[in-house]
Amino acid sequence: MRKIDKSKILSKNYKDFEKGLKGKKHPTYDSSYKRKYYTDIKMSLLYCQNGLCAYTEEVLCDPKFIKTENWDENQYKIKLEKKDKNEIKGDLEHFDESLKPDSKGYTPEKYLEFFVDTTNDSYIFIPNSKLSDKEQKDVKYMIETLGLNCVSYERKRQLLEWLDRYENGLPVDAYKYITAWEMTLANLRDK
Repeated sequence: MRKIDKSKILSKNYKDFEKGLKGKKHPTYDSSYKRKYYTDIKMSLLYCQNGLCAYTEEVLCDPKFIKTENWDENQYKIKLEKKDKNEIKGDLEHFDESLKPDSKGYTPEKYLEFFVDTTNDSYIFIPNSKLSDKEQKDVKYMIETLGLNCVSYERKRQLLEWLDRYENGLPVDAYKYITAWEMTLANLRDK
């Protein structure tokens, strides 16, 4: 749920293509793998996102697929076999900038809270209670539209494992669900 630094796109071919658009609308993409630069774009975005879904922060691919050595100076050079494509989750349907809810000053903490209710076994994102009613309504719509809570069971299981480690003084390497983990730690510190 963090802003993604897309300045690290590794495909020179795609960068040149994008520069060549000169203000024209970027072509839409679907998950068919048939469009020009689809693999370059998808793998570059996964690289920029450290292999995580930009919204749910769920792991979308094995780190082996996004190592820098998988690109030559022009493009993603690994020929993905069908089994590899099936292992790499995520689509480019969200590529259209106008579909994204980010604002320039976006931070997850500004718009979201991570709600833990052990009584009802809820571990979900909710709108920040400091927002106006209208903003909360908009954020609630964003949470539902982007599916931020669609991985709540797996995220809960992972957070409980990490909490156990944390409470026992063991190190925690939060490699997914980073925003939920950071907000959980902040809530613990505030108590």
